[in-house]
Amino acid sequence: MNVVPNSRPAIGVYMPFFSLNRGGPDVTAMWLIQCLCSIYRVTLVTTRQFNLSEFNRFAGTTLTDEDFSIRILPTIPTPSGLPMSALQGPLFQRFARRCAREFDVCISAMNLLDFGVRGIQFLADLNWLETPRNSLSEAASPDHSRGRSLRGIYRRLGSLLCDRSGRDQLHDDLLVSNSDWVARVLVGEGVNSPVIYPPVPVRKNLSNWEERRPDFVWIGRIAPSKRLESAIDIVSRIRAAGGNCKLHIVGNAIDKEYEASIRNRVQAAGDWVVLDGPKYGEEKTEYLARFQYALHTRADEPFGISVAELVKSGCIVFGPDAAGSAEILNHKDLLFKSEDEAVEKIAKLIGDPKKVSQMRRHLSARAARFSLDRFQSSVFRLIENYLKEARSPIHHSLAASPLVQLSPQRIENPLPGFTSK
Repeated sequence: MNVVPNSRPAIGVYMPFFSLNRGGPDVTAMWLIQCLCSIYRVTLVTTRQFNLSEFNRFAGTTLTDEDFSIRILPTIPTPSGLPMSALQGPLFQRFARRCAREFDVCISAMNLLDFGVRGIQFLADLNWLETPRNSLSEAASPDHSRGRSLRGIYRRLGSLLCDRSGRDQLHDDLLVSNSDWVARVLVGEGVNSPVIYPPVPVRKNLSNWEERRPDFVWIGRIAPSKRLESAIDIVSRIRAAGGNCKLHIVGNAIDKEYEASIRNRVQAAGDWVVLDGPKYGEEKTEYLARFQYALHTRADEPFGISVAELVKSGCIVFGPDAAGSAEILNHKDLLFKSEDEAVEKIAKLIGDPKKVSQMRRHLSARAARFSLDRFQSSVFRLIENYLKEARSPIHHSLAASPLVQLSPQRIENPLPGFTSK
């Protein structure tokens, strides 16, 4: 595109806290910048926690300081472990509005941010949808204990710091879902949201199947919500039934108490459970390609970028029959509602070479949905349509974007789980 640099539309990509607790939103933010800076003037609006070289390594991007600008917003200098650090979000929200009008397009890479003007919100989960309802129900049933009062003061302080504009973001902003499942939940709220799957930088791996270890690999943040102990239990029961396999755990721990409990479980299990620590970029790609099988054990992932990474690495992946993992894997033989069902299905599949070949073909086809090219083309189309609408005297809703067509159904139980036994 031959354009004069200063004539290029300005885009602000807002990502409040890049940190060690890395996940899908961080990858999305980095690839949004890398995709958009080739055409637009891009500014990352963030905090002093951002480190470009670390996040290039984590996300697989190749950004340089010359590719985009960075706007650092003020933060409260408190340790991340203290409760008061949660005020950082409202403070970021407050200052984010002050620079929003400098951009032609404002994009939040992680859920809703009130820009004070219309913006694009890339959704990472649905926690933001439930928070207002929970606050209302708590207000309706006051508890006068000291702890409840302090929490009430804390919430009010956060609300004051936010300095919200009063806009109806749910219906006035463009909400971009990270899965069909999230988009269908929003249909029940009266919102038609286009779907763009998060970018999965792991390249499709075609390594020889027979050269891979017949073991299981688990990747993700080592945190209670990921239910890593369930993965250990499942593989333990497969081994007890005669399976000759190990479990390799790849990830970084933020919750030190939970990490200690997992280390105790690993020590008690023996050498068939291996803690391999975090891996990034090409190292992670090459490592995952060593294994034939993989496990995912969090049931309420709106998308689950680790599931897609495992699929693209060529593993046969088993996961909960719920939310994002069910959408990515999309086959009854790979999905389970309980540990009992997981053990039964896994043992049956890995003992059947014909079924193994069938699942490999199925997942290879699924992997194409999570390519970087697909993410980039979808983002370009989204921004192009958004800018055209902004320039038009007659504004047409982008909710009918051809990125996704969804039936108007409501999901009554948007976050199903699975039982441990």
